[in-house]
Amino acid sequence: MSRQRTVGDILLEARAPYTHMDEDDSRLFYSTMNALLVYANNRLNVVSPQRLRARPGDPCMLYENGGRVSEELWKHRSLVDDFVRENPLGLSERQLEAARPWRHALRDMFTVVDADADRAIYMNQDRLFVVGASQDPADSHVHHIPSLMLLTLVPFKGGIVTSGITLHLSPKPHPWAVPLIARQAAELAMRPLVSTANDLLLYASGVSDDENRVTPRFQREVDESFATGAIA
Repeated sequence: MSRQRTVGDILLEARAPYTHMDEDDSRLFYSTMNALLVYANNRLNVVSPQRLRARPGDPCMLYENGGRVSEELWKHRSLVDDFVRENPLGLSERQLEAARPWRHALRDMFTVVDADADRAIYMNQDRLFVVGASQDPADSHVHHIPSLMLLTLVPFKGGIVTSGITLHLSPKPHPWAVPLIARQAAELAMRPLVSTANDLLLYASGVSDDENRVTPRFQREVDESFATGAIA
């Protein structure tokens, strides 16, 4: 008689269809995301344009207040449609094709339940998501397993990656919460994993534009962190 697969088996076998950006993909992704953040800032007036700067030596990666703009952008996903249609910064068709599905990015609170260099597995309230590595290893921003993060997942090259911003909401759960997290992960592992770009598009298309999946408590903490400069 064959052994029934456990949640550990499922997590161990989970693979990301896209992971580890090469130099060309990294340039494509971050230059496009950079342009989108600049556009979003111009539309939403989050910070003065002079405060949105590129990392020295790498103009594709915004760091000065980039997180602040990103936080507002993904609350207004419809801006992606305007960005692609208007193309105010003269992006290439390849860049626009990369950005177009970001209309259905998923901003949510996720608990990381497993991670290695190639992929991280995040859990929200009703599914498990397999997220590939970007420039850095997939586990490089994971401080503890399990832990709670605010992430935006975006489709890219047939797989799923993060938008580049990770906000740690609860770095380490209380001991009493660990069995509850394990139980929820085991239940959700029985559902199909969200691992491909199409999986994410299908799931996120069911999330309304005005739905904030961050609880009021954690949203206040995020807002206060940005206001005090603890997060750029």
